[in-house]
Amino acid sequence: MTLLALSGCAGLRKSSPPPKPAARPQAKQADAKAQQHYYDLGLQQYSKENYGKAKEAFQQAVEFGPNTALGVKAQENLRKIQKILKTLEELDSK
Repeated sequence: MTLLALSGCAGLRKSSPPPKPAARPQAKQADAKAQQHYYDLGLQQYSKENYGKAKEAFQQAVEFGPNTALGVKAQENLRKIQKILKTLEELDSK
């Protein structure tokens, strides 16, 4: 009876293999690198007053992880850019 129980458990393992542990950290690391790239790009464009391009870059950074430290900073920068763009729009309309 014990042999039947063990063979039943072995059959379950074959039908649904566990995910490879090495694959997940590499994916997160790649996302972190991409997020850092877009965040840095956003800062570069912001410093050049290219607010449209900065906004796009920060939005990309947020997509790679809105709850990470960089994601939160990118969201703060997006709010700043929104205020700047609104102010510029108001000035143009006068």
